[in-house]
Amino acid sequence: MKKLNSSVINNQKWQARLVFLFLLLYTFLLYLNLGRDALFDWDEGIYATLGSELLKTGNLFVSTWNQEVWFEKPPGIAWLSGLGQLIMGHNETGARLFTPLLSSLVLYNIYRIGLKLISWRGGIGAMALLAGFNLFLGRARAVNTDMPLMLGITTTISLLLYERKPIYPALAIFFSIWFKGLAGSLSFLIALPLFFLQKKSYLLSFILYALLLIVPWHLYSYLKYHSLFLDPYLHEQVIARVTTPIEFHLESRWFYFQYLYENLGLGVLLTSMLGAIFGLRDFLRTKKLPTLLPLWWLILPLALFTIAKTRIFWYILPAYPALALLSARALEGVSLGKVGKQIFSLIVPLMCLQGLILTARSVEINKNTAERPDRLELAYALRKYQAPELAVLTPPEERLAEAILPASQRLSSSFRYGGMPSVAFYFDRKVKFFYNIDEFLEYWVSEPDPLVLIHSVDLGYVSNYTIEARSGAYLGIRKGAYALR
Repeated sequence: MKKLNSSVINNQKWQARLVFLFLLLYTFLLYLNLGRDALFDWDEGIYATLGSELLKTGNLFVSTWNQEVWFEKPPGIAWLSGLGQLIMGHNETGARLFTPLLSSLVLYNIYRIGLKLISWRGGIGAMALLAGFNLFLGRARAVNTDMPLMLGITTTISLLLYERKPIYPALAIFFSIWFKGLAGSLSFLIALPLFFLQKKSYLLSFILYALLLIVPWHLYSYLKYHSLFLDPYLHEQVIARVTTPIEFHLESRWFYFQYLYENLGLGVLLTSMLGAIFGLRDFLRTKKLPTLLPLWWLILPLALFTIAKTRIFWYILPAYPALALLSARALEGVSLGKVGKQIFSLIVPLMCLQGLILTARSVEINKNTAERPDRLELAYALRKYQAPELAVLTPPEERLAEAILPASQRLSSSFRYGGMPSVAFYFDRKVKFFYNIDEFLEYWVSEPDPLVLIHSVDLGYVSNYTIEARSGAYLGIRKGAYALR
């Protein structure tokens, strides 16, 4: 065992090769059949359309969705989605192209952080654990703003731990905000204990760089668009979500604790608690603030999102790296003596293997094809018509939701997307959503050549129509005279 330990286990080249091989295989698995599944509503449908419209408008600083300005977040996600579609085309693969790469970079950052705070075993172990967590895997192949936020958080911490120049953490925090809006400030808040360790000159330089990066776009957007910018960006995306349970999100105060228990299991949570105890012990022994970082990293987002009135399960994702690091710290702590460390060292490759197996299961590598939902398949089929826009009478359940949602829970975007934002991506032109049947009928009568997507149960509202296409319960119709041309 001693010979094995000296020749292989503690060999840095071996460790680096293990990390490289793991990340290579992990990334390969994530890219398998990346475009197989249709975009899911809501997030993917919105962000994919932002990228598609960026390529049409060429406006790098003001995003549009469905040909209307969109200020729920800065343009970062439109850039990422648009670049992917520029490379791969207007499809699911293009929209998602960079997310697997971002998730791999997050894992590499976790390895580097664990290497600094725990050991090489802790770094690789935390990386392997995080790779297999269900919520992380679920966001690793979808176009979303959560993975860029995770990359911004982990990069900020890694740069500070490795004592990089102040411009680099400023860039990392700007990256987080550029994708996630004001919620991207989590990168700064989570890294706060490390900022306390910096000299005054470092902090002043960091603040200057951060302001130079972050302020210009916000100032430009406010001066040009005023309330069109402030209302969705600040009031609705931040203040309303903190103070009000929006859009039927009436989860209990303990929602995130219950979710972590159900999503990760009692074993991971208990192991993380043990890691927190070891971290507290390390701090009491050494008085080094970074030893408390994983615990702070867990407590801060858990507390913030629990206090906020709107609770959605993926909001808690920023706490997952902390749980992985705390679990790895626990495993390092119970590995007593040289023999214990050697056993943990031999277990680490098995943890990597487990992470890859869980990734392969999540990807469903044997599933080669997947049908689009009916309404998306129909929207795609209707692209061949030359109509300038698609009118959608939202289905009865969506109209019911609009009717009963209290005003206090509404945002300006609550019913902007018709409950099916991906339709705008698959039709690839203007979509007009109708919640009011009278307004829809007025449109149907007044327009000379309307192209309409409608649920079969609502066909009784219209007359003189011809069915142009059908997918399940959804139909594409036009007025009879035009449809016969």
